[in-house]
Amino acid sequence: MTFVEAFTILFAVAGPPKILVAFLMDTDGMEPRRRWRTAAWSTGLAIASGLFVILAGRLLIALFHISNGALMLAGGVILFVHALDLVLGRRAAPSAEHDHTAGTHELATAYYANPVVVSYLFLMADASTLPTTFVLAGAYLAVIAVDAVAIAVLGILLRYVRMSYAWLLVRIFGVLLAALGVDLIITGLEQLGVLAPVEE
Repeated sequence: MTFVEAFTILFAVAGPPKILVAFLMDTDGMEPRRRWRTAAWSTGLAIASGLFVILAGRLLIALFHISNGALMLAGGVILFVHALDLVLGRRAAPSAEHDHTAGTHELATAYYANPVVVSYLFLMADASTLPTTFVLAGAYLAVIAVDAVAIAVLGILLRYVRMSYAWLLVRIFGVLLAALGVDLIITGLEQLGVLAPVEE
C-alpha cells in the first residue's frame, strides 16, 4: 500500500464533502468562537481516534473475532441512520449545562467517529505491515489536515452565505451519504455470504 493509494481511499470516505455537511448542520447558530473551538477539538479527536484504530486495529479485530463483512455492514447501517438525520433535519444535542465535550458531540458520528472511516481504517490496519502502518498513518493525517483547512474556509464563508442555500446542500449530500450507506450494507452482506455478489 502506497501513500497515494491510502490517501485516495481515505479522502474518498473522510474528505471534506463528508465532513463539511455535518459541520454545517451541527454548528448552525453557534457563535464564531464556539464554532472554531468545536472544529479544533473535533480535529484533535479525529487524529487521536484514527491513529488508535491504525495502531490497534489488527489486535482489536483478532480479539473480538470480527469479520470484514461485519465491519462493512455495521459501518453502512450507522452511516445510513446518520444520513437520514441529515436529510430529515433530526439532531439530538444535550443542553449546554450538561455538555462536557466542548461541543464536539455534534460532530462525533461524522468526523472523529465516522463509521465508514473507522471501518476502512480497521480493514486497512488489519492488512498492514509495520512499514505500511506508518504510510497509512501519514495518509490519514494528510486527509485530516485537508478537512481542517476546508472547515476553516467554510467557517469564513458562513459569514456571507445564506443558510437557506447551505441547508439545500445538506439535504443533497445527505441523500448521497444514505446511498453510500446502502452500498456498504450490500457489500457487507456479500462478504458475509448472505447475498450473492452483484455484477456491475
